[in-house]
Amino acid sequence: MRILYIVPELYKHGGIQEFAKSIYSELKNDFNIELINWQNDLSLLAKGILKFSPSKFSQFLYLKFFSSHFRKKYDLNADLIHFWHPEPAMAFLDGKYMMSCHGMEILEENTKGYRKLIYKKVFDNALVIHVNSRYTKDLVINLFEVDPDKVVVINPPINIRKFNGRKKKKRDLVIGTLTRFNRRKNVPNVIKALNILKEKYGVKFKYLLAGYGIDRKRIMNELKRAKFEYEYIGEISEEEKINEFYPSIDVFVLPPLELPNDVEGFGIVYLEANACGIPVVASKTGGVPDAVKEGISGVFADPTNPEDIADKILFIINTLEEWEQRCKEHAENFDVRKISKQFKELYEKVTQ
Repeated sequence: MRILYIVPELYKHGGIQEFAKSIYSELKNDFNIELINWQNDLSLLAKGILKFSPSKFSQFLYLKFFSSHFRKKYDLNADLIHFWHPEPAMAFLDGKYMMSCHGMEILEENTKGYRKLIYKKVFDNALVIHVNSRYTKDLVINLFEVDPDKVVVINPPINIRKFNGRKKKKRDLVIGTLTRFNRRKNVPNVIKALNILKEKYGVKFKYLLAGYGIDRKRIMNELKRAKFEYEYIGEISEEEKINEFYPSIDVFVLPPLELPNDVEGFGIVYLEANACGIPVVASKTGGVPDAVKEGISGVFADPTNPEDIADKILFIINTLEEWEQRCKEHAENFDVRKISKQFKELYEKVTQ
């Protein structure tokens, strides 16, 4: 069976790209899978016309004229096309395809105008719609009136083999955060919570912060007010993450916010921490409850309340010895070998 993976900006290291490539690596010997790098290279003029024209007129223009640009550029001839994002599918509504959705790209604030109209057609014409979490499933059903029986939840995977045998380093208590720096990730409130942990509860610890992004300046300003020991190590590589960052920490803290145009679709970093036996402090936002099982792999805090975040971190610290084995067993459920089998079964089912 020949399957095409249509992945936007394939060579980036984002969640969508890594998800697609990890499944490809596991199933490439079972199917004839080809990875295709899709890019929206319409001219600025064309994009402007589509954006600022009335929705129905833009829909007509795209389906009648602009879609032909992509149909000429990408020859999608296969037994099954797997679009890993709704946008590339807009030009191929008559194909035999399945669709993946990850959450943020289908929020109401991010699908205004003609995209909302054509995405509806994309979902209606798909053989099946794969979503990364129960949260995303509800979005698809409620925003686009999709038949619930057509939507299948398959969570993003991690490669447990990468984390096997990673020994924790002997040292004093270390609390860590690894993330992109944007408003949704909520790092300033984590720093405020850590100040409470130190000043109110007298906990001695070191904070290890890794990441980079548009919110860096605000985060650095908050970090200057820290009452605790910390180290900011900037953006780190995959190898540094696995071999240095996770083995250096005891508790992972990242309670994201849910914003109108930005949401945590899942949360792979929680599973990475769990695979190393590290419990997490997260929040019940977006698809995070699919990645974190309360009392098993971590706890949930109110992301808007630094006091509550501090209390949840303290709870983890006071019960630290109880978490390691539970966390590792939880992470095993998301190993790429198990997740890829779900895709294999889905491909075989939709092409029967």
